[in-house]
Amino acid sequence: MYSKYKKIAETAALAGVIMLESHAESYRVEDTVRRMLATSGLDITEVVSTTTALYITLDDSNPEVESITLVRRISSRGNHLRKIYRVNNISRALTANEITIEEANQQLKVVDQMEYTPQQKMIATNILVVAFAILLGGNIGEVIVSIFAGAIVSYSTAIKQFFGMNDFIYGMFTTALVALIFPIVIYFIPYQISSDIIIISGLMPLYPGTAFTNGVRDTLKGDYNSGLARIADALVIALSLALGVVLGLSISGGVISLLSNI
Repeated sequence: MYSKYKKIAETAALAGVIMLESHAESYRVEDTVRRMLATSGLDITEVVSTTTALYITLDDSNPEVESITLVRRISSRGNHLRKIYRVNNISRALTANEITIEEANQQLKVVDQMEYTPQQKMIATNILVVAFAILLGGNIGEVIVSIFAGAIVSYSTAIKQFFGMNDFIYGMFTTALVALIFPIVIYFIPYQISSDIIIISGLMPLYPGTAFTNGVRDTLKGDYNSGLARIADALVIALSLALGVVLGLSISGGVISLLSNI
């Protein structure tokens, strides 16, 4: 019997971890995990989720039932709405007795391993940067240059993984690179091209909009610990982007001044 309850707790924990790593709201994670734990039929199902951890307790008023407590550390986060959608579908099927706990566990492992290829991510990032250049009213020259800005943002992810950068350093490095290169490149182009549109378009894929929005939603739902942590995380990343732009523009401005005096 203990192994059955342990399996339920581990499966629910896996679902919660996938959702937290995919930037799901804390209240959504807790509701999903609690519903999965309730399939055990035990009286006590406690779930607490934060930005960096998930805590689960499964217990019963019957003293013969041994309490189970699991703690899972959340070390990486990204925007994976498809994973959240699939985990929700699996939890609904489990609570409706359409699948067993073993089948749910196996399906969750498949979802956890699902990921877009690096090539797909690079293409999507490039499209996103170009789309923002168009949205900001960029002309044909600015749209063409934004393609190269998107390429730099895309390939900087590989540099992040190679050097093991954290999100703060990565955000500052990437935006500094874009703000350094393109004002200098545009200086040599004999057409009217705005470096502001290029820099802002390259910055948009890095902006932590989902984290900030979910932080506000968690706070309004009363999950102050998780909500404030998400907002702080988003503000730190936003600060890194701002510092990167300032650093890049300062250096490129100095280089352009030197070129103008030659």
